[in-house]
Amino acid sequence: MAKQTKEAISSEVIFSILRKHLIEQRPVTLHNTYQGVPVRTEAEVAMVSDGALGLIVHPYQAVCIKYERRTFIESKSLPNLIRAYPSSIDYTNQVVLLKKLKVPHAIQVDLYHSWVKPDKAIDVEIVTKDEQAYASQLQGIAVLDDNRVRVVMTLPEDTPIVRGDKLSVGFQLEEESDAIHVKGKVHSLIKIRNQDAKRLEMDGRADMEDEITILAYIAKREDQIMKALDKTYKKLRKGKIPVRR
Repeated sequence: MAKQTKEAISSEVIFSILRKHLIEQRPVTLHNTYQGVPVRTEAEVAMVSDGALGLIVHPYQAVCIKYERRTFIESKSLPNLIRAYPSSIDYTNQVVLLKKLKVPHAIQVDLYHSWVKPDKAIDVEIVTKDEQAYASQLQGIAVLDDNRVRVVMTLPEDTPIVRGDKLSVGFQLEEESDAIHVKGKVHSLIKIRNQDAKRLEMDGRADMEDEITILAYIAKREDQIMKALDKTYKKLRKGKIPVRR
């Protein structure tokens, strides 16, 4: 979702900087997500050798690295976020061995805002500027910088809505709650592979009361997701979930 600056930095320079972290015992910061929620913790540099980086990480970060099969490394000494892939993960000692450290041209996942999926089906009514109404399902919601609300929905492929169209959407986040309304325009519209449907992402705004309700819902889902992350870590440590290499 974010482009990186094109400042050139070689693998040799990356490892040289990380070697200084090892010598000076300075941590780095790792970025991942779990079910759309950013997970960001510090990690201790334990080894730098032969194109490999060994880190002692937070248990939750180890789980995220397993499922995303990558992590992003941040340091004040590095001009960019560095992408790296795991070659081994020790859940007992929280040690991760990383390889293929490189500056990515773009980062396709949002590492700073929570994009939460509802834990149950939520119907959405979409109304276009010419008052045409369509039924949809909520797939995700986020509140970005400048109080912009992103609403992700699915639609049949033949629905006559295109990128840039102005829309108004309404939905209930809880069964007994009042309807939430968001007004904006289509930010992206992507065909879903192997389905006669497309993914619609709307960029809009809600009034203050509705925005507060959305933020409270996101906080509630974040809490549920972090509890699920903790349960997953405990199962991995006990060896109850097969680990793919």
